[in-house]
Amino acid sequence: MARPTQRLERRLSRTEKNELIQAYRDGASTAELARRYRASKSAILELLTKGRVPRRYQSMTEADIDRAEQLYLVGHSLSACAKLTGFPASSINRALNNRGTPMRPAGRPRTAH
Repeated sequence: MARPTQRLERRLSRTEKNELIQAYRDGASTAELARRYRASKSAILELLTKGRVPRRYQSMTEADIDRAEQLYLVGHSLSACAKLTGFPASSINRALNNRGTPMRPAGRPRTAH
């Protein structure tokens, strides 16, 4: 199965890739570009990296934390939240801890046999 970035690279024309890169350079966020190009944030970041575009650090906004918290509270792991939001699991963990979100123990729950 092709990785999301490979699919994105094949899906976008050279002109669209250049437009995406220019939009990022002009200040568009990776989350905004992900919505615009119907791709994951990580696919956008990989495309920018392959294009040798210097990346800006973007901290999580309150809306980003809200979304990550909602995903976590319905049962997604921190790793799954990271994949779904495009932010590192460590950043999500820190943001949720700072917010006071009740955290589950790490690892899978053990079942009695």
